[in-house]
Amino acid sequence: MNVEHRARRLLRWYPKSWRETHDEEFLALLEDSMVERPFSPNRSLNVVMNALRLRSVEFRSTPRRLLLTSSTPLIVLVAVIGLTTNVFGLASSSGPTKGGMPSGYGPGFAYSKIPDYLAVSISSNETGYTPKAYIVSPSGSSNNPLDGRIAPIYASDLTTLLGHLYPGVGYVRLGTSPWSLPCLGESTGSVNANGIQTVTSIPCSSTMIVLPNVVGVYTPTAVGKLSSLGVGVVVENIHSSSVPPGHIVSVSPSSGTTVYARQQVIVENSVPK
Repeated sequence: MNVEHRARRLLRWYPKSWRETHDEEFLALLEDSMVERPFSPNRSLNVVMNALRLRSVEFRSTPRRLLLTSSTPLIVLVAVIGLTTNVFGLASSSGPTKGGMPSGYGPGFAYSKIPDYLAVSISSNETGYTPKAYIVSPSGSSNNPLDGRIAPIYASDLTTLLGHLYPGVGYVRLGTSPWSLPCLGESTGSVNANGIQTVTSIPCSSTMIVLPNVVGVYTPTAVGKLSSLGVGVVVENIHSSSVPPGHIVSVSPSSGTTVYARQQVIVENSVPK
């Protein structure tokens, strides 16, 4: 059973309404945890019990309360099995950790020593928390699918969604359009083969840009071209039998699409098998 499948099995314990909001980031945390500690019954029990607590809260306000009450002996039995065996294979006895980036963080720093949720300053007197997978990559990984993406920001309870952190835009409170915020001056630089440096200002996020066709283009050239237009580029590596390694396989949104400046654009870079 691979890591993702095991993590998704655990995630199914949570209510559907909770999964619709937290599925992606919590799944990333579970997968990271399984890679670091493949077998941990106590962590599995913690995930299951927390999920059951959330289901209990949900059921209290519905006619399904009776179902929860009548199922209590079965729930206790399942919890005992999870504690004494490796059926579930994951999770933490103390729940997700939160805090600031540890002092001394840098190359070679153990990913497991970084809190599960990292503190983000969202105002002069308010702090939010985002899953670490959106901020840093696991040790030895240079292609974390969440690193650099639009990151969810939670309150200190780690479940109440406050807003999102947009690369190149900043923190955007829930219900606010990131493209309506005041422009913060930014620029990007490039150096050509003759050593001449060019600095290009990134337009405000309300500016509209038409994405050029960079499919098949050498990846560094394509990334530089897109960045100079003012969009945020996220590179994902994939195996391709039709596109040479180091060249662009596809772009999302697709070429010709009109997007806002500073919006994220995903480019798939071909890598050899």
